[in-house]
Amino acid sequence: MADDREILRELWDGRIPTSFSLASNEVETLSAPDPYYLMLPRQTYLPIATEKVRKHFSKHVKVEHQENPMWFEFDGTPLQWHRPLGVLYDLAVMNSDGEARPPWSLVVHFDNYPHQEILRLDSPQAVEMNFMSSIKEADFIKHAGKIISTMQKKDHLQLWQGLQNDKFDQFWAVNRRLMERMSGEEGFKAIPVRIYRGDQMILQKLYKTIGPERKKRTLQDLLDEAFPDEDNSDALMVSTQGITPPRETPLQWLSEHLSYPDNFIYLCVK
Repeated sequence: MADDREILRELWDGRIPTSFSLASNEVETLSAPDPYYLMLPRQTYLPIATEKVRKHFSKHVKVEHQENPMWFEFDGTPLQWHRPLGVLYDLAVMNSDGEARPPWSLVVHFDNYPHQEILRLDSPQAVEMNFMSSIKEADFIKHAGKIISTMQKKDHLQLWQGLQNDKFDQFWAVNRRLMERMSGEEGFKAIPVRIYRGDQMILQKLYKTIGPERKKRTLQDLLDEAFPDEDNSDALMVSTQGITPPRETPLQWLSEHLSYPDNFIYLCVK
């Protein structure tokens, strides 16, 4: 299981300096409100981390829009709230020639929700449902669903509340069970991984942790398999959790240490 607590804690404490500005065409007051600044946790989701943003801007929009679901855009593109925040930021940086430009400048909207471009966000429970669905999918990939199915409802709630309230110990007291290998196994049955190129997720088959002759498979093995038509997969730019892991990193180690709270590895590729 993931036993390198310092790495896990450092990832959990990662923050993204972010500025929020209300869309100019939605300002209903005499003057536009000042931007609002937050240090956003990389591991969470936009709807969880932005309640203060709503309070700051809602009084400046039409009364009938104040309770609408907020949505955000960066460089004219609506942000997919169901992806972890760190993934959204890494994709934004990578798609802008790899140049980090803190603070991350987001535009806030209360009107004209782009239903055709991003998932509906009808209630706060939608975020929890999305998160738990992803956790269950990851456990099915890693353990054939044998771990999450043995947990009680209170364990599921503790996972969610640990993430929602930014409580590392509360979350990992339960999540450590999802990161343990089954008895007698050298690694997980397969690795839960989502690969993005541009802003599109590339669907892929399951990636095994152990190859022929019991060889531990690495990040390079995964890239070779995911991009068989690339002339030189070594030339691909790959990041996860805001870092560029060495290509020789074992997939098992990546999954145990660099997964997001939903237990998936998110690779941003260019």
